[in-house]
Amino acid sequence: FTICDRWDVGGVSTALLADTMSPTIVIYDGYPGGAGIAELGYGAGRRHLEATLAVVERCPCSHGCPSCVHSPKCGNGNEPLDKAGAVALLRAVLA
Repeated sequence: FTICDRWDVGGVSTALLADTMSPTIVIYDGYPGGAGIAELGYGAGRRHLEATLAVVERCPCSHGCPSCVHSPKCGNGNEPLDKAGAVALLRAVLA
């Protein structure tokens, strides 16, 4: 894993991206020119997804909170984020 601050990386996800015509997740370095963090994360993608699933499943909240699925950087105010949906998606991707 990489040691970094939440503000060192950014991300966007969408159910349908016109360029890919499929659900898409984009993770990028948060600094101009990059710091290499997104690239390191890509190389450890499966481990990151497994760790994320473990954190979300262990969180004692019922619908999602800042400890599991909410983000201070969410452009939609965390409105569409859903804990059960995150677990289902992560399990499907890891299957």
